[in-house]
Amino acid sequence: MVGNKKTPLGARLLDCFFLLRIALLAPVWTILLVGWITGGKHGTVFTACSSLQCKDAGAAYLWLALAGFSLVVASIYVVNQIADIESDRINHKLFLLPHGYLSVRTAWVLAAACASIGLTSAFLFDMEMAALYVTGLVLGFFYNLPPLQLKNRAWGGVIANILGHGMVTFLVGWHAGHFPDSLAGENPLRGLLSSLSPGMAIAAVFLATTIPDAAGDRLTNKKTFCIRYGEKKTALAAALFCAAALLSSVFMENNFWVMAIPSTMSLALFVALACTANTRAAFHAFKWPVFLLTAFVIIFVPIYGVLILLTFFGSRAYYRWRFSIEYPTFKTK
Repeated sequence: MVGNKKTPLGARLLDCFFLLRIALLAPVWTILLVGWITGGKHGTVFTACSSLQCKDAGAAYLWLALAGFSLVVASIYVVNQIADIESDRINHKLFLLPHGYLSVRTAWVLAAACASIGLTSAFLFDMEMAALYVTGLVLGFFYNLPPLQLKNRAWGGVIANILGHGMVTFLVGWHAGHFPDSLAGENPLRGLLSSLSPGMAIAAVFLATTIPDAAGDRLTNKKTFCIRYGEKKTALAAALFCAAALLSSVFMENNFWVMAIPSTMSLALFVALACTANTRAAFHAFKWPVFLLTAFVIIFVPIYGVLILLTFFGSRAYYRWRFSIEYPTFKTK
């Protein structure tokens, strides 16, 4: 525990850092970068942000948005773990709170600090960006906590993920891509249409994640989509959402292929899931599409590959050292 004086300070600080679910921020970064790539006109392949310096103003605004919005999302992840302590214990996931490595009080303080700093950074842009950050935070509140607690509702969880992890996250990157020089040419309706594809993609991935978690969710009386409709219908819905992501990618403002090609490749995984509806296919369906989309984003923003590698191997080293487990991983469990 944090309050246990026998736990070294360095270990406690690392526990706090990884309570933010750093590995799960990577999909958020990817969707945000898709918004930046398809929103602003950032040149051709390999020219968007190809150096470590990233000296141009557009790249600076991109990384500012990435850092600030990551803090907002991290605060939501911490609250999610507070709300899911019992189901995480049953599902043998996320040991920090269920096993008492960190106290719930510490988690609340960390969540509040991340949210405050993240929201403050939004005002370095404009009121539109601040509104997106606030919308994301409010959706996270309603997703995790009463009175709505959307994560425990069949369609509530799907809609919250479409709007929050999909459309709002995309629009943060899309708005940053227009900031500040091209704001006069920014078309909000075009931004909303562009955000439909990542929203549908997130819904597909989210539905796939509910299949392996169904056993623990039943024991804690959650009413997720999979609990209500069963594995087969959930798998079919995930495939339909993936198809919708592919079709709606044509609405994107620039470089729609960054979304279209990974969606096409991922559709095969979701069709396989719809045919089998088993846990192994579900793991493939929610892990590999994220990897594919990330790979295409790295084509435009090569430095992002460095961030992904640091996140992946840093997280692996931490979880191996702290809990003797292999995470993150592409293996099925």
